[in-house]
Amino acid sequence: MSSFDYDYVVFGGGSGGIASAKRAAVKEGVKVAVIERARWGGTCVNVGCVPKKVMYMAASIATTLKQEAAQYGFDQPTSSKVNWGVLKAKRDAYVKRLNGIYENGLNNLENIDVYIGDATFVDEHTISIAEANGITKTITASKTCIAVGGRPTDAPGEGVMEHSINSDGFFALESQPEVVVVVGAGYIAVELAGVLKSLGSEVHLVTRHGRALRKGFDPDLCEALHEAMVDHEGIVVHNDTMGVEKITLSSDQKKVVHLKNGDTIYGVDCVLMAIGRVPNTETLNLDKAGVTMDKRGYITVDEYQNTSNPDIFALGDVCGKVE
Repeated sequence: MSSFDYDYVVFGGGSGGIASAKRAAVKEGVKVAVIERARWGGTCVNVGCVPKKVMYMAASIATTLKQEAAQYGFDQPTSSKVNWGVLKAKRDAYVKRLNGIYENGLNNLENIDVYIGDATFVDEHTISIAEANGITKTITASKTCIAVGGRPTDAPGEGVMEHSINSDGFFALESQPEVVVVVGAGYIAVELAGVLKSLGSEVHLVTRHGRALRKGFDPDLCEALHEAMVDHEGIVVHNDTMGVEKITLSSDQKKVVHLKNGDTIYGVDCVLMAIGRVPNTETLNLDKAGVTMDKRGYITVDEYQNTSNPDIFALGDVCGKVE
């Protein structure tokens, strides 16, 4: 008879956490709990891969209508402008359906309990769960898996947080902005800049250094990407800016983006900051569980997802290995 409430507790209801919980419950037959504080499916389902691919597909259709349809004998459409509200509603409904599939998949397993709230360690085997209704519950676990993922980095600078959105905020936009400044050099910035441009926005891409995808990508690919964005797509690329100094508002309430190299972009409807991601570890009390992190807050794991505590594992974006 176990002295713990659960054999295995998973922090996080994303793809990795749910897969791990189900495997433990179904294949190993152990008693499992999953703790999630937001929507089921994690970053990928809610504000990542899934809705991004819906937007990419819409952008691809727009490009086909504008550039390729006539080559196959179709009459050139008078407009390829997307109805953003309709697209968002259908995309959100699709994501909501996936949320339900994940939730039902857990609820249909007898040996998995589900908790909605914020989880923190009291000690290496004791977990406190703060629920949205103000009730705090405490459970104990023999083994724990941390799969809480990450979130967009907060952007520094005067007025930047106040007058910008991040990649999560992109999926909350109720209407399509006419003029967009996307700040960042990673694949998230490049993807969203391309989507917005294909759907008809004027897009400026701001990078700190000499090119987009500077880290971890082949230089020839980066050069080809730059040429495609500038010459083929018409994205205005601002390289070697050292980033955003501040964002102010003009008299007509448009945003003015002041770059650290002295350049200024006027008449902006939306500034999208995509400057990196950070792990959701600061509220977990990992020190009380004997789990070590690196200087950026990512949990240190070996090749088998073991942390510094032999009873605690970690997987996914919270480990900072592959994003």
